[in-house]
Amino acid sequence: MMKGFHSNPGAKIRYVLFAHYPNMNEPPTSEALLKYLREALESKNKDLKKFTSQLHGKVDVEGFLPRFSMEIGPALDSLCERVKSALKNNGIPEGDIDTLVYPNAIHLIAKISSEHSLSDRVVRKTKFLDQLGSIRKTAISRWTMALKTRKAILEAKRKELKAHLNLNTRIRCLVIDAEGLDPGGEGLVLFVKDYLDTYHFKQAHISTPTFCFSAKSETFDDIRLRLHNKGIRFADGFIGNHFDKSHFFRDPICSRKSSENQREFQIRLMRWEDHGLLLNDQKCDDLFIIGALDGSSIRKRDVEVEQLSATSLKELKYLMGVSDVYD
Repeated sequence: MMKGFHSNPGAKIRYVLFAHYPNMNEPPTSEALLKYLREALESKNKDLKKFTSQLHGKVDVEGFLPRFSMEIGPALDSLCERVKSALKNNGIPEGDIDTLVYPNAIHLIAKISSEHSLSDRVVRKTKFLDQLGSIRKTAISRWTMALKTRKAILEAKRKELKAHLNLNTRIRCLVIDAEGLDPGGEGLVLFVKDYLDTYHFKQAHISTPTFCFSAKSETFDDIRLRLHNKGIRFADGFIGNHFDKSHFFRDPICSRKSSENQREFQIRLMRWEDHGLLLNDQKCDDLFIIGALDGSSIRKRDVEVEQLSATSLKELKYLMGVSDVYD
């Protein structure tokens, strides 16, 4: 908050810290707050270093204090139970609250609070409850993964995804924030291998999956090399240095050798920053947007969309059913 104030001292912004402290029933006095703020700037905590190094001796603490206030709230568990009780009292089925409605409520509030326009950040109770009542998918985001019901949420989402993942002929596209999930790329290569071993190994698996990675050029090149070294054949649309769209979207030549089904390639592979908009040229059945990636440029009409935001690779493998372990 002090960083925000220091960067925009003339902005008409109030900073409110809503917190719970077991031994504090009322907010501290202004004198005590000033003491705490100055002590925070002296902190040696490594997680705070990037802020203290920018603010210590520079931020106007006395000028910040009139803009800052604290509100003492209930314990998190108590607050959660109050919210869940309120949802139940407003007609939400009790069995849907823990793993479906409450996580989606947190997710919706996080989205609304990040809207730029003040009018878009206004919440109407009736509309909000209607939205929650119409949602039938469990939200997976950095907000919902911080909840104590994380295990139950992951299990519920895994069951939801399984219904479509177990179908043989679905056209699937996975758009993955490689830099955010696995900057080195090695874990993603293993994920691709596990995915193919689970969902694209039978003769009946006729729809070639597309993997679209958002990554730096050098990271993407390294992923390509690792896939090749792993024996995973891919079509990237390149003929020499020239990218050809029809070459990218072609179907693989398949043949039978002994009892094994041989494919010319097992996946289509692209870099989001180079050719991501091509995903609008050939509509898929299932679109997975994985990590902190803005997929708003992809047309989603008549497409089953799953936004799996800010998950780790272990969580991703568990959710996609290629691993039984998420910790």
